[in-house]
Amino acid sequence: MDALQRRMIQDDMVQYKLFLIQADGSTCHQAEERLKHLIEEVLAKVAPLLVQYIWQHQSFNLRCHPEKGDVPAHIGGCTQFGDNIEDEWFIVYLLQQITEAFPELAAKIEDNDGEFLLIEAADYLPKWLNPETSENRVSHDVMDKIFCTFIIVLMEICYFRILVFYCID
Repeated sequence: MDALQRRMIQDDMVQYKLFLIQADGSTCHQAEERLKHLIEEVLAKVAPLLVQYIWQHQSFNLRCHPEKGDVPAHIGGCTQFGDNIEDEWFIVYLLQQITEAFPELAAKIEDNDGEFLLIEAADYLPKWLNPETSENRVSHDVMDKIFCTFIIVLMEICYFRILVFYCID
């Protein structure tokens, strides 16, 4: 993604997209119809997680986006998280759960820094990989390491919250 497109995302906003992996030779129209049906299935899958979560500004949302230029049809959304970076990480978790439950979907998530998961996983990436060469090149091994890093960060946040509540009481 070029720098101009990156700047279009606000500082406190995360943008996410779920692309249909088309193994068969389906047409664009068929893919869009499948995506429309998948929205309901995806939201039903993550509904138990969404009901329990309190959002800072905007909640997780999905809608179908038709093919536009070189971007294929996809399901996507934007969430403004304000000062609560946990919302952004929770969306990463939701996308991980969605792509695990629906292997025909591939996820992409960006904020104003670009593909921030690549930044978080910088220590685990090959030396030749940089922002210019990273488009569509994240492997499952790297995603597993990113997810482990996410779990550690989440545990630290939860520990901090418990510590704060303990000190307040």
